Amino acid sequence: MCPMGGLRLKFDDDKVWFRGAQIHRINLIAGGTGIAPMIQVIRAFSRHVRNNGGNISGGLNLIYAAEDESDLAFMKLLNRVHDDFPRHFKFYVKLNSPPLGWTEGVGYIDARDIRKHLAYPQRDGDLNIVCGPPIFENAMLKLLAKQGFFDHQIYSFSSDEQVACSSP
Repeated sequence: MCPMGGLRLKFDDDKVWFRGAQIHRINLIAGGTGIAPMIQVIRAFSRHVRNNGGNISGGLNLIYAAEDESDLAFMKLLNRVHDDFPRHFKFYVKLNSPPLGWTEGVGYIDARDIRKHLAYPQRDGDLNIVCGPPIFENAMLKLLAKQGFFDHQIYSFSSDEQVACSSP
């Protein structure tokens, strides 16, 4: 079980559960410091993959947005998890003010980013988790809805204050 405020993911054998439904694909959208609770989800998911010998269905995709490169946190961890589980974890970083030579995304997260870097189109068994400043979360919730994701497929940290995660 991975309790994070109101977010409760259950890792059971080779399956992930949320609110009694089996989850096959998890999309994470983090803005700035919203990456911190996402790291807990990523660590729990990584343990889940490792405990099942990589023999699980589905995967985890992250879009991480920040103002500039100095705001990025946990990049070593993200790269390590991707290197360890490239079939199960992918991430994309987008900056509003990138340095010269930046090769990833520039600007705000948009519909094209959702379609290209997250599990898309939506289907049963998808879960989208959003965390960031309130204005960011509101914008992402609207964007996910416009891309066809249903309310029951979206979890936002905006109303949670306590975040904790234990090993599955």
